[in-house]
Amino acid sequence: MPNLLNQIGDRVASVTADGAYDAGTVYEAAKKKGDGHRVRVLIPPGRGAQPSSSRSPGQRERNRNIRSVRKLGRREWYASSGHSRRSLVENAVFRCKSILGQRMRSRSLGSQRVEASLACKILNTMASLGMPDSVKVR
Repeated sequence: MPNLLNQIGDRVASVTADGAYDAGTVYEAAKKKGDGHRVRVLIPPGRGAQPSSSRSPGQRERNRNIRSVRKLGRREWYASSGHSRRSLVENAVFRCKSILGQRMRSRSLGSQRVEASLACKILNTMASLGMPDSVKVR
């Protein structure tokens, strides 16, 4: 994960990952990419995770996640922390790949941008045609 974060040129405001990335090095790398600003790290701690006595900023963030999961419960933590948004993004990418294919067909970066834009427009049009109009019944 630290190597992935190093590929990002800008400051990072938040990092969301699954429980496999619940390690101190990930939290510290995320904090480092914040350039002195607070970085919200949403990684569900493992089932037997214990708070660390270390006072590093990354460990404080991990300890906060551990305490929140214990207090709220894992399911409520997913919903209240915003971690569940990750699932929505993964679902959208899966849907896109299922409908439009696994890879881009264009070779040049400019053409790939056009292809991605068209793919988004296609998916948005399909979603708007298939989504029901909901009204509140009194």
